[in-house]
Amino acid sequence: MTNAPEIRWRLRHEGQIVGYERHMGSRVWSSKDGLWWRGQRLEHSAKDRCLDVKDLNNQWLYEHDVVTCKGHDGAWLVVHFANQWALIQEDTMISAPSADRQLKRIGFKFPEN
Repeated sequence: MTNAPEIRWRLRHEGQIVGYERHMGSRVWSSKDGLWWRGQRLEHSAKDRCLDVKDLNNQWLYEHDVVTCKGHDGAWLVVHFANQWALIQEDTMISAPSADRQLKRIGFKFPEN
């Protein structure tokens, strides 16, 4: 038996977080709170992919999160492009850590639609 990889998403509708999705193989599970999951999809207009890393408060991190990073000053934006994760601060870009509890979410910066 093989375990299908899990891909997590944060769901947004009109700039507000409305829930989460977990994709496991061909199955899709949705949750309004990230705790109770069901097979019925939630209405949303945008999705933010999960970094597959948890922050200092044991919360999943997603693209468009604003974080602080151990060893680096200031606030950083979590971005995902070209199948790679990075942290961006003004004109500086660094690789996102792949280990849990290296970042702390301090906010969000969702793109204007």
